[in-house]
Amino acid sequence: MFPDVRRACALLAAVLCALVLLPAHALEPRRAIGQFTHAWYENELPQGTVLSIAQQADGAIWLATYGGLARHSGDGFETIDPRVAPALKSSAITAVSADRRGGMWVGTLNGGLYHRQGRTLDPVPLPGGIESVFGIVSDTAGGLWLTTNAGVVRMADGRPRLLGDADGFPPRGFYRAIVADRAGGIWIAADGVGVVHWQDGRARVYDERDGLPSNAVYSLAIDATGTAWVGTQAGPAFFRDGRFQRDPRAAALDGRRIYTLYGDRDGSVWFAPLDVGLCRLAAGHFSCDNTLAGLQGETVRSMFEDREGNLWIGTTSSGLHRLSPSKLVTVTGQMVSNAVRAVHQAPGGALWIGTDGAGLSRYDGAVLQPAADYNRQLPSQLVRAILSDEHRQLWVAGTEGVTRFDAGGRARTFGLAEGLPGTIVFAFAPARQGGMWTGTLQGVARIEGARVEVVEGTRGDDTRALYEDPDGRLWIGLRSGLRCLYRGVVDTCGTDGLSGTSVFAFHPAADGSLWLGTSVGIVRIRDGKVTRYLQRAGFHGDAVFALLDDGRGNLWFSSNRGIGRLAKAGFAALDRGTVQQLAPHWYGTSDGMLNAQGNGASQTPAARSDDGRLWFGTAKGVVIVDPARMQGNPQPPPVSIERLRVDGVDVDPQRTGRLGPGVERLELHFAAMSYVAPSAVRYRYKLEGFDRSWSEAGAGRAAYYTNLPPGDYVFRVMASNNDGVWNKEGAQLRFTLLPRWHQTWWLRTLAALVALGLLAALVRLRLRAARARERALTHEVAQRTDALREANARLQHLAASDALTGIANRREFTRCLKLAWDDHAGRDAPLAVLLVDVDEFKAYNDSYGHLGGDTALATIATRLADSLRSSEDLAARYGGEEFAVLLPDCDTDAALALACRLVADVQHLALPHRASSVTDIVTVSVGAASLRPAHGGTPDALLHAADAALYRAKGEGRNRALPAE
Repeated sequence: MFPDVRRACALLAAVLCALVLLPAHALEPRRAIGQFTHAWYENELPQGTVLSIAQQADGAIWLATYGGLARHSGDGFETIDPRVAPALKSSAITAVSADRRGGMWVGTLNGGLYHRQGRTLDPVPLPGGIESVFGIVSDTAGGLWLTTNAGVVRMADGRPRLLGDADGFPPRGFYRAIVADRAGGIWIAADGVGVVHWQDGRARVYDERDGLPSNAVYSLAIDATGTAWVGTQAGPAFFRDGRFQRDPRAAALDGRRIYTLYGDRDGSVWFAPLDVGLCRLAAGHFSCDNTLAGLQGETVRSMFEDREGNLWIGTTSSGLHRLSPSKLVTVTGQMVSNAVRAVHQAPGGALWIGTDGAGLSRYDGAVLQPAADYNRQLPSQLVRAILSDEHRQLWVAGTEGVTRFDAGGRARTFGLAEGLPGTIVFAFAPARQGGMWTGTLQGVARIEGARVEVVEGTRGDDTRALYEDPDGRLWIGLRSGLRCLYRGVVDTCGTDGLSGTSVFAFHPAADGSLWLGTSVGIVRIRDGKVTRYLQRAGFHGDAVFALLDDGRGNLWFSSNRGIGRLAKAGFAALDRGTVQQLAPHWYGTSDGMLNAQGNGASQTPAARSDDGRLWFGTAKGVVIVDPARMQGNPQPPPVSIERLRVDGVDVDPQRTGRLGPGVERLELHFAAMSYVAPSAVRYRYKLEGFDRSWSEAGAGRAAYYTNLPPGDYVFRVMASNNDGVWNKEGAQLRFTLLPRWHQTWWLRTLAALVALGLLAALVRLRLRAARARERALTHEVAQRTDALREANARLQHLAASDALTGIANRREFTRCLKLAWDDHAGRDAPLAVLLVDVDEFKAYNDSYGHLGGDTALATIATRLADSLRSSEDLAARYGGEEFAVLLPDCDTDAALALACRLVADVQHLALPHRASSVTDIVTVSVGAASLRPAHGGTPDALLHAADAALYRAKGEGRNRALPAE
C-alpha cells in the first residue's frame, strides 16, 4: 500500500511544484557577462562532452555525455550507464528532454531512445534502422519529435512515424538541432540544406535564398518573444516576416561559426561563436567575454536556463559550466594584483581603484583598467588611500609617501625629505584651512602646496583614519585608540580614548552622530557619549574597515567576514531597549564575492559612487553593491529523498514499505535542487515516531539512525535556498520496521497475562490460608502484607530486568538516564554512556543457533555487569545484541578507559565464534560519550554521540572502543 500512496503523493507534489515554482528572473541584462557567478564543474562528469541539458520536474539537472547519463542535484553528479541500468544499451548519451509527467526522455548514439520514470529506465521502440537519436523536443500538442540517423520522427499517442518527402522534408541528411516554438511549430537545422520549419502538418525548407547567412546550420533557439534564431557557419540570423535577417547589433559575429545559441526568459540571446568566447545580445547591447575559466578556446555544445535563472553551459571537452545571478558583483582586471585597498570616485568623474601591488586603476567597461600614465609616476605600486580635493587634484597614499596629481595628471611626491613623519601613509582628510591632512605610520601632517606641517602631538602614532568635523576638530583614528586635534591641542575627544581599540573609519551622520568602524565592531559618539555596538550587534571581535550609508536606512560595512548590512533603526531599537540583539546580514562568496576578506586598516577601502552604488575593496577585486537592485532568489527549492541505505544496502526510496526484522542502521540521503549558491542551501529533518523535534542539518545532506525500535515512521526533510526561502512541505518517506519474534506484541501480552495469572493465584492462595487461620487474623494479615510487599518488589524487579540476561532492560536504562541527567545537571557533573554491540552476532546466531546466541548474550551481560566500577553504574540490555552502560560522575577519559576494559574482558571470555571475520572468538565494539548536562544538550544527544562513536568503531574494524568526536 505504501508504494502506491507514495507514488501518488510524488506525482501530486510534482504537479504542485510546476504550478507554484514560477520561473525566477534570468541573468540580469545590464550586468556584464563576467560579473555573474561562474562555476566550473571540472572533471566531475563521466566524460567532458555535454551534448544536451534538461531539468526534470523535481528540479534535478540532467546531462547527456558520451560517458553516460549524468544527474546533478546540487552536490556531485550521479552517473547512469549500462553498469547500473542494464536496460541501457549505450553509454554514449546524445540528448535529454523532460516530459510533462515528471519523467525524462533519453537519446543515445547507438542504442535508440529510452524513457525514465522514477528510477526505471525503459527502451522505447522506434522504426527499423534507427539507432541514433540526436535531438528531442515536445510540441504544444504533446507530440514528441526526434532527430535521428534515419531522419525526423514524430511520436503521437506513443506511435512513432518517420517523416519524409511526402511531408515536405528534404532527402535524408544530418540534422544538427531541433527546437519547438509557442505556435506549435518545429524548427530543424538540416546541415548543408538550411532550416526546416514544420507547421500544421507540412514542412518548408529555408535556405540562403531566404536570408540564411549559410546553409551550413549548426544551432537553433527560440527567444522570449517567440522569434526563431539560427546559428550558421557564417553567423547568426533571426526569422521575421517570412525570411531570415541579420541583426546589425550582432554584426561582430558575421562570418563566424555559431555552434550554439540560446534565448533566455528575459529576452537576451546568447551565442557561442568559435574562438570568441560567450556573447550576449541583451536590451539592445551586444557584448562578448572570453575570460571565463575553462571556456577560452572551447566549443560550446549546449545551453540551458533552469527555473532559478541559472544558465548552464555544456562544452566539448571542459565539461559543465554555470552562470548564476548574484546579489553582489565582483570586478577584477588583467593586473598583477587584484587586491583592492582603496576606492574613490572623483566628484562627477572617474572611479579610482587602489591596489596592493598594481598601483592605480579605473573602473571602465565593467573591468578594472590599469592607469598606466599615473602608475609610472608613483614611487610605489602599493596604494593605501585615495582622495581628491576641491582643486581636482588626486591624492594617492602608498608605502613610499604621498603622491599628488594635478588636473593634468602630473605628479608630485612627498616623503621624509619633504617633512612627512613617515613614508607609509594610510589616511587623508581635506583640511578646512587648506591642503590635505595626511595620516602616516608615524603621525599626522598637513600638506598645503609644497609645505608639510607635522602635528607634533601625534609623532610616532600609527594613524589609520582622519576626519575634520564642521567645528574644525580633527578626529584621528589610531591603531590603538582615538585622538582629536582642536586649536592646537591633542586630546581624547572628550571620551575614554578607546584604548586598545583600532579605529579604521569615520562616518558622520546627519543627526550629528559620528560612527566609527573599529577592530571590535561599530562605535557611535554623540554629544560626548560613547556607545559600543559589539556582540549585541552581532560583532564577535570582527573588525569594521569601512562604513557607508546607502540612503535607504541601512549602514553597510566591510570586514574579514565579508560585507555586512544593519538597519539604522536596529541601532535605535537597541538604544531604547526594545530589542536585545541585532544580527547583521552578511554577504560572502555565495552572494558573488570572489573572496570574503575585506581589505582595510586604511582610510578609503570603500566608497559610495554618484549613482548610489557602494564599492568595497576585497582581497580579490572590488565588490559592487547596488542597494536598489539586490536580486534575490524567491524560489523555495524542490526537495527529494535521494537514497536509502538499510544496514549498508541500497533500497529504492520509492519502494520502501516494510523493513526488517533486525534492522540496525538506516541512512537517508536527501537533496534540495537549488543551484544559485548550492553551498548556502540548508536542511532540517525529523523522524516522526522517534525524534521529538527537528534536527538542524546545516549544509549536511544525510541523516543516520541506529537500532530503532519496531514501529511505523515518517521521515521528513525540508530545505531553504541561498536567501533563506524554505520549502516547508519538503519531502517525506514512510516505512515500517518489523519486530523480531521476542519484540512482538503477542509475546509481550502473553508474558503479562502469565504474570497476572500467577499473581492472581498467589492472592487466592493467601486469602484461603487467611480464612483458615481466623484465630491468628492480626498476625496473619501482617505476615501476608509483608509477603505482598515482597511480591511487588519482585514484580518491579522483573519489569526492570531483561528476561534473558538478568540485567536491566532498555526501559529501566532510559528511566535511570533521565534521573541521572537531572541530578548531574544540578551538580554540574559529567555523565557518561557506553553503547556496546556484539560484533557479527547475526553470523553467530546463524552458526550456533538462537539458543547458543542467547547463552552467549547472557554470558557477556554477566561479564559487563561484573566489570562495572560500583553499584552506582548500570548495565542494561539496550536491544538485540546491543548493551548500554550508564556511568555517573564519569568524564570522557574514564569512560573510554572502562570501555577498553570491557572490550578486553569480553575477549578473555574466549567464546568461540567460527563465523566471525574479526577473530575466532566473540568480540564487542564500544562507543563512549560523556557530557555535562549543566552545559546544555539532552539525554538523546548523549546517546546519539555514543552511537556515532560505536558506528565508527565498527567501521574501523570492530573489536575496539572509540570516544565520541
